[in-house]
Amino acid sequence: MEDIKKQQIIETLSKRVESFDCPICHQSKYSFVDGYSVDIIQQQYKGLQLAGRIMPKVTLVCNNCGHIDNFSLGVLGLIEDNTENSDEGKNT
Repeated sequence: MEDIKKQQIIETLSKRVESFDCPICHQSKYSFVDGYSVDIIQQQYKGLQLAGRIMPKVTLVCNNCGHIDNFSLGVLGLIEDNTENSDEGKNT
């Protein structure tokens, strides 16, 4: 991930989230995972559908207990290329 994009994500999260206290251990030190991950949106739970809709996200990890928090790029307004395969920001 480019440093400028990482900074944009961090700034956006900082504006929208008042406090990054871990809901498990209540510590407030997180690490930013340097990269993106996606959830695959599919209509059935059996099997794995590799082609289709996705939900891109960024991840923070609690430095104390390892709790993982994911944040939707679409809802944060950080998707540059809104392709037809993305479900980001859609109300379904």
